[in-house]
Amino acid sequence: MIDIANSEARYLALLHRQMMKQLERELAPLNIGPGRYLYLFSLYIRDGRRQQELADTIGVDKAAATRALSRLEECGYVRRRADKEDRRAVRVYLTAKGRKLRPELEVAAIHCIENLTSELAGDERQELRRLLAKMALPLAAP
Repeated sequence: MIDIANSEARYLALLHRQMMKQLERELAPLNIGPGRYLYLFSLYIRDGRRQQELADTIGVDKAAATRALSRLEECGYVRRRADKEDRRAVRVYLTAKGRKLRPELEVAAIHCIENLTSELAGDERQELRRLLAKMALPLAAP
């Protein structure tokens, strides 16, 4: 019988919940929920992505992406425009306010990661990253 209380899945879920709680606390003054920062980071990597591409990258459905981006747009962090090449598609762009937020978001992310990995030595962190990437590899396949 599987010991679900000591399974990898349980520990991953616990770590995720704790990280989301910490991110929520750190991002509260910025009016950014813990799930919405992913959209901003994705746009920091490449601004002007299609809304559907953002949803696919983050791993959410179209409705969830629309809700999150609407909230970010209301806060003035992003703007959405029709794609010039495909009028059915919507592109998302960072505003000056959204770009200015990047250092604060990076600090919050660093705090969370350091908090989660504080008990690990440098080589253990590298090994954990390697193993997690290996676990995620088949999930990224179409």
